[in-house]
Amino acid sequence: MEKLKNKGPGRRRRGIRPPSNQLFMVLLFFSACLLCAQSRDDIVIYLAPTTGGTPEQQYFFNENFKMELTGANYAVVENRNQADYSMNLNITQEVKDGEDDVAAEIINVLSISLVDNKDGHEILEFSWAFTVLEDMYEWNLHLIYQAMANVPLTKITAAPDTNHWRNKWLYIAGYGSLNLNFGFYDSGNTVSYQNREYTFYPGPLFGLGLEYQFLNFLSVELDILGAPYGIDASHNAIIFGMPLLIKFPLKPSRHFMLEPCAGIQFNTSSQGSIIPPILSWVGGFQYGIKAGERGAIVFDIRAVGDIGSTKLSPPAQAGAHSAGPASKTYSTIDRFQLQFLFGFKAGFYNRNKDAKTSPP
Repeated sequence: MEKLKNKGPGRRRRGIRPPSNQLFMVLLFFSACLLCAQSRDDIVIYLAPTTGGTPEQQYFFNENFKMELTGANYAVVENRNQADYSMNLNITQEVKDGEDDVAAEIINVLSISLVDNKDGHEILEFSWAFTVLEDMYEWNLHLIYQAMANVPLTKITAAPDTNHWRNKWLYIAGYGSLNLNFGFYDSGNTVSYQNREYTFYPGPLFGLGLEYQFLNFLSVELDILGAPYGIDASHNAIIFGMPLLIKFPLKPSRHFMLEPCAGIQFNTSSQGSIIPPILSWVGGFQYGIKAGERGAIVFDIRAVGDIGSTKLSPPAQAGAHSAGPASKTYSTIDRFQLQFLFGFKAGFYNRNKDAKTSPP
């Protein structure tokens, strides 16, 4: 098609004329809000082949409207009998007479009609004028929004609020955490309460988890966690923990769930200067907030206590204040941890596919 200079929106034949940019933005904003608030994937549209105009124009509107309808979450079919509505496009031309030394201008008019296939009545029909075909890239989606805004609301249903996010067979979680380490040791020659001292070491903790929910009220989770741990220049290591947890999912609301947990943790260290005991006990709970239909934002609080003492090689000093010839040392330390884990877990495979809605 020969491109003509765009001197303006041209004349309207009937219906609407192109609005100003400000009005267009307002219309587009409210149309987007409507589409986001409602689910239209149950609306089936038959897009009839474009009539009138040139072959180039027909091909352009056939392909572009199909793409925009699909992107707006409508189902587009090629059989009118399978569709709820039919959208018809027709192109005509009008000639705008020139004035004085201004040449005549050809105005293309795109007419859009929407037909209810149930009874065959035309829901609406309006026109849009254009001179340059490529300019319609900016307006086609707006025209679709305007046409489909007239679809009866009985066909546009609110998206169902499902239970699936908290009823998956499998969850994969990622955690970032604040890890508070408390270490208790005996700095004297005899074990006594008076000789008992402690160290405090806060640090980060990161990990991955795999949770299998085999019952509605019971699941198991295996994590791999790593946290730096330091006592002095000679004792710095990353201590790895693998907690195996039994969790008890409680689901009092459709927006969150609570999971008390308890279990055992297997420990190892990256350096031989700090050797943790093989086992620790773990207890705590997880608070999950719905984040879509697949997963949740989670917050964990866990208490971890070693079953046995952590061995230090060589022995550590009992404190900087006691450095010197008479420095006391200790070769074991009893650790206790408070862990605050933040993360996200994504679920896979619905456990109860027949569940449609959540309780209020």
